[in-house]
Amino acid sequence: MRNRFIAGAFFLLMAMTVQSAYSSGGDESEENASLLCKMLDGMDALTQASEFSAEHRTVNIVIDGSSEDANKLCPEILALVEQNELVFAQGWAVEIISSSPDDGVIGTCPLL
Repeated sequence: MRNRFIAGAFFLLMAMTVQSAYSSGGDESEENASLLCKMLDGMDALTQASEFSAEHRTVNIVIDGSSEDANKLCPEILALVEQNELVFAQGWAVEIISSSPDDGVIGTCPLL
């Protein structure tokens, strides 16, 4: 009887561990970042293909414009994310980079 209890507890613990691993591995941020890149690449505003960095938790896009132009893009990007039900882990953002080498990052859109 005691061995059955220990075996049952062991299997319960294993099931909880597998579920926990699956949940943490179930983060679809990278997959969704890839999908978002494909969607963003269809926008006329971009001057080159978008990319994402799982390490930095960013989707990077390059535009030929100013920080004001970047700020105007954020609502459009967030609407795409919402319409396509893309979910990102906390900390992910779209970084909008100027095509001018002197400007660098001109806007950031947090992906909530």
